[in-house]
Amino acid sequence: MSVVNCQLFGMKIIKFTALWCADCIVMRPYWVEIASKYPDLEIIEIDFDDNPDLAEKHGVKKVPHTIILTDDETELHRLEGMQNKEDLMKLLEGYLKQ
Repeated sequence: MSVVNCQLFGMKIIKFTALWCADCIVMRPYWVEIASKYPDLEIIEIDFDDNPDLAEKHGVKKVPHTIILTDDETELHRLEGMQNKEDLMKLLEGYLKQ
């Protein structure tokens, strides 16, 4: 599990990924761009295979799986499977402008 950046926006992103997941690999540059554009946004990456208890706690059964939460752990949005960059950026920007 790695934390990319710190909290500022009142929300955080948890991404469940796996080394063998082709869609996770495709999406990795999207997350690098998001982290660069929003350096104070907390993005937590959790390896699905190494953390089965966390995956179960969050109801994650497959990867990639992204959960957008408030700082107090209230779920704002959940994305399952591959996402295109434009839709992902639009979704995040909508939450960040609130």
